[in-house]
Amino acid sequence: MRLRTYTGDSLSTVMAQVRRELGPDAVIISTTDSPEGGVQVRAAAERGAVQPRAETPEAALAKREKARITARGEADEGLTRIARALGWHLPPERASEALMDSAMALEDGEATATLARALDQRYGVHPLEPDPGRPVLLAGPPGSGKSSAIAKLAARAVAQGHAPVLVSADSRAGAAEQMTAYADALDLPLECVTGPRELRSVLEGLPAGPVLIDVAGLNPFDLDQLDDLAALADASDGEIVAVLDAGMTPGDAEDAAALFSSIGAGRVIATKLDIARRLGALLAFGEAGLAYAQISASPYIGDGLAPATALRLSRLLLEDPGEELPA
Repeated sequence: MRLRTYTGDSLSTVMAQVRRELGPDAVIISTTDSPEGGVQVRAAAERGAVQPRAETPEAALAKREKARITARGEADEGLTRIARALGWHLPPERASEALMDSAMALEDGEATATLARALDQRYGVHPLEPDPGRPVLLAGPPGSGKSSAIAKLAARAVAQGHAPVLVSADSRAGAAEQMTAYADALDLPLECVTGPRELRSVLEGLPAGPVLIDVAGLNPFDLDQLDDLAALADASDGEIVAVLDAGMTPGDAEDAAALFSSIGAGRVIATKLDIARRLGALLAFGEAGLAYAQISASPYIGDGLAPATALRLSRLLLEDPGEELPA
């Protein structure tokens, strides 16, 4: 047996390399998230010409047919598991249909890998870097977890040798105090601003490095509030990253994500995955055109904010919620 490990940015890319180098009969041993980001696949294949020279064409054909039937049975089991999971989470109907169509075309057998490849084909996955190269404005409805997401991103940046500057553009009572507590805990500088003009002035005086901007919680269905957010993004030349609760109803989630997208947001951090049971909203974010950046599954600052990957999303969707999955 030849056993090899492949890494790449996406599961689809890695699987294509596996098939190209080891052939269509390669056996997938494991699929995991790579420590450097992306995915890692371990695969095996028989060395050289495995079949005995004396094997007749009829025997070889029978062997291939047996392998095909076995693989078809495994694929059917995987497809059933994916269909049950999508039926449980209730994402937008077109998401379910598209993912099932992709899964049936892939026929990989193992449910997690198959769904991951289908997700990878349909949605973008672009985690935030420790130093994104431009200011990042985290924006979301009140209670979505954006302030704690900023603290988690800052803690990750510090752990990787960066010194981010935190900026509070939230003038609500108690907001600056919360960011002050986070900044003090991480020993980071904090700037407080009250509008686009002051934000631009503060940023002009900062050294190069990561800048994380906390804005006031907003109602994405209020166009005036979206205009205010867009003005802050213009003043900072920054990227808007939506922070949205994975427990939203799929319809509201898709509408909210689409409105954030309309003012320039390209990525989403999905939060509260630790308390959300049905994750239809998670796929609704992608249906609205947002790429997945990070996923948050813990309220604690030192834990629970992981770079999004198609494999992680697949595992979340296929986690057994208990006996309540329909038979």
